[in-house]
Amino acid sequence: MEYEEIMDMIVGELTQRALSRQREEDENLDQLILRQAELRASIERYLAKLDEPDRQIFQEYLELNLEIWGFQEKYLYLQGAKDCVRLLKDLGAL
Repeated sequence: MEYEEIMDMIVGELTQRALSRQREEDENLDQLILRQAELRASIERYLAKLDEPDRQIFQEYLELNLEIWGFQEKYLYLQGAKDCVRLLKDLGAL
């Protein structure tokens, strides 16, 4: 397994743990996520009624959004770690 793959696994696991913890600590966020899941189910029902070319466009759009969010989530997580190290260095803690 390559270094990049290992880092992706670690960042993915830590991110999921943090998001789960956030959801446990924030009831409003939990409700929003549950509502999002309900809406996703509704969207899936509507998509099933579309003809294949239109359904593919919407499906690609939804998948692209998830993929972009994944890249942004990883970037922000790593940037936060870098910012933390820089702050600790500036404070003389490292």
